[in-house]
Amino acid sequence: MTPRRLFAVIPAAGHSRRMGTHKLLLSLGKETVIQRLIRGLGISRICRIIIVARRADQSFAAHLAGEDVELVQPEVDPPDMKASVQAALRWIEAHYHPTEEDSWLLIPADHPVLKPDLIERLCEVWSQSAARIMIPTFEGQKGHPAFFRWSVAKEVFQLGAEQGINALWKEGTASPMLWECEDPEILIDLDTPTDLEAVRQRFAPDFE
Repeated sequence: MTPRRLFAVIPAAGHSRRMGTHKLLLSLGKETVIQRLIRGLGISRICRIIIVARRADQSFAAHLAGEDVELVQPEVDPPDMKASVQAALRWIEAHYHPTEEDSWLLIPADHPVLKPDLIERLCEVWSQSAARIMIPTFEGQKGHPAFFRWSVAKEVFQLGAEQGINALWKEGTASPMLWECEDPEILIDLDTPTDLEAVRQRFAPDFE
C-alpha cells in the first residue's frame, strides 16, 4: 500500500511592507527566517515542501537553491495568500497526482519558531483524526499550521474573489477539528520590526 502523503504548502509571495525589508531573508542566529521554518518542517512525515514566491523574487530563489524544497514562481504573481495556495495545489496536482488518502498543511512563511518535535506531534494527531480540517489552538486562539484532506483542495478553488482560506470553515460546510496544544509558537509570526526583535530576544538560546 502506498503510504499517505502529507505536503507542506508555504505561501511566500508577500512584499513584507510592514517589515520594511524582505522579512524571510532576515537572520535569526545563523539562519534566516525561511530557513528556520524549513528546518521545522524537516520531518519524515512531510513528503515535500512547496514554497510559492513572486516571479521576480530572484534573491529569494537564489537563497533557497540549496534547500530541499520545491519553489513555485507563477507567471502572474499571486495577489493574496489564497492565490498562492491555489498555485501550490496546482503544482502538487500536476507533479504528484494526489489521491483522497493524501493531505496538505498550510503554514505562512513568517513562522520561524516552529520546531520539528511540535510539527511531529501535530502530524501524529492529524494522522489519527478523521476530520477534513484540523487547526491547532493555544489558549483558544487558532494558530498554524492548519491541516487539510486533499479533498478540501477543490473547495479552495471554489472560494469567491473576496473570500480567504478561512472562509472554508467560517462560511463553508467544513467544520474543523480544533486541537488545543501547549505551544504558543503556533501563534508567533513576524510582521513588523517589533515582532522580529521580540522573537530574537525570547528565543535567543535557540538561535545560537
